[in-house]
Amino acid sequence: MHIALGIIMILIALVLGFFGYMIAMRGKYALITNYVMERHAGKVDSAYAQRVGWIELFGAVYFLLFGILALCLSDPFALAVFIIGIVLFAAAAILNFLLGKRMN
Repeated sequence: MHIALGIIMILIALVLGFFGYMIAMRGKYALITNYVMERHAGKVDSAYAQRVGWIELFGAVYFLLFGILALCLSDPFALAVFIIGIVLFAAAAILNFLLGKRMN
């Protein structure tokens, strides 16, 4: 099972890394769901989009490093790291969503 979790974490890292790079480095903010509409409505700005991109890049690094470790170590470690990573990534995304919205 730890091999499957390691592979899943590495695949998640690849996806997050791609989207994080495209958003944070290339400025492809349209990849963020509803960003264009919310920007026109004045609810978010480019700093919000940059934070989304950086959160995804840091998530990619986390899942890549621990995905490689999960391939080498035991099942309980892999499952714990996977769950912690998902919770931390979701918490960062929700916090950015709540703090990034402009109150009108």
